[in-house]
Amino acid sequence: MKTTKGENTMNIEKLDDKVKKLLDDTESKMFDLIEEYNESIEDNEDVSEVDTVDLSSKFDDLKDYVSDYGE
Repeated sequence: MKTTKGENTMNIEKLDDKVKKLLDDTESKMFDLIEEYNESIEDNEDVSEVDTVDLSSKFDDLKDYVSDYGE
């Protein structure tokens, strides 16, 4: 991120916050898409649903990435 004099520079806390917000938004959208898909195949016994039981934990690992590897 380029900054000019006088602008706030990116620091690790800002980066971590922006990444977490991005991942929260992406997780929510992904969950909604999977639910939409599952609803669309309810009447089709030949197609398996996509389970979301472990979805949040996958994003939790990513949300810790900046703090784990940035300090």
